[in-house]
Amino acid sequence: MIQINLYIGSRYPVNRAKLRAAAKAVLANNGISHAQVDISVVGKRKIKALNESKLKHEGTTDVLSFPIHEKHKLDDFPLPEGIPPHLGDIMISFPEAVNTAKKYGKMVDDQICFYLQHGMMHLLGYHHD
Repeated sequence: MIQINLYIGSRYPVNRAKLRAAAKAVLANNGISHAQVDISVVGKRKIKALNESKLKHEGTTDVLSFPIHEKHKLDDFPLPEGIPPHLGDIMISFPEAVNTAKKYGKMVDDQICFYLQHGMMHLLGYHHD
């Protein structure tokens, strides 16, 4: 079972079905059929506060990922029957998605899905320098 939990304020017009489908596609492409992920779409203040407090980076950013487990340890914590393991949280900046979408002539939902895919790969243990 795949469970995608969305936390999106009503002021952010996001295609929730498209976001869920993008998250499920990343999991399926990586052979994961039993997991849950929390995805939040937030504003500038929230993403800036998280970036500075959690990662010690100054300013805003486009997407943040907070994995719960390392990739090879997804099954090391016992959960009740039927509850999928929680991979982590992804925070996406709506204002950054709007600005980048405008810059590259993309739809905002497509840019949000791009950020989501990037964040999902981090939750799955793929990182860049």
